Amino acid sequence: MRKLILIVMVFMLAGCAAHQISFQDIDYSIDTQKYDRKMTVVMDSKTLNDEVTIKSWMTGIGQDWNAQPGQMVKQVADIEFPQMFESYEFVEVSQEPQQGTPNITMKIGVPKYVFASFQATITVTAKVYGDDKSVLLEKTYTETGMKQGAKMFWGGAFAMKSAVRQSSFDALKKIFSSLRQDLREALS
Repeated sequence: MRKLILIVMVFMLAGCAAHQISFQDIDYSIDTQKYDRKMTVVMDSKTLNDEVTIKSWMTGIGQDWNAQPGQMVKQVADIEFPQMFESYEFVEVSQEPQQGTPNITMKIGVPKYVFASFQATITVTAKVYGDDKSVLLEKTYTETGMKQGAKMFWGGAFAMKSAVRQSSFDALKKIFSSLRQDLREALS
């Protein structure tokens, strides 16, 4: 029995590696009204490229799991906003709106990302401007994704990436659901 425990401990502590975590191949539909407007989402490059290092004894303390919350938010925005607006663009530097289609600009940030107690907690800020640069919406959203403890326990290092992804995705879908509702109210 001691040998088995020792083998498990060595397996969990073995190997030092860093793993990048963002979403892969996500796609889903939302039931929403489509607006005849252009949505430009602005996220600065520091936020877009930020990495949050996660360590877990359960999945091997020698492993670094580098969550990329800015990339995750961009990936969800790239799915949701084209379904909600006639035109959509993601940029890292704010631009002057072009004439023609009415424009909405959203500055989005990710001030906090934590993966602890087997789940992700994400905070996203959104400030939305209309054509006349008036603020239509300014709000901070914080949500926690579903717990992934069983997956981490049984799958160890092999399941950690999936656990972080699934919990983060769940939290972001909750955030974007609230954001869609607030956008509907701001645009009506």
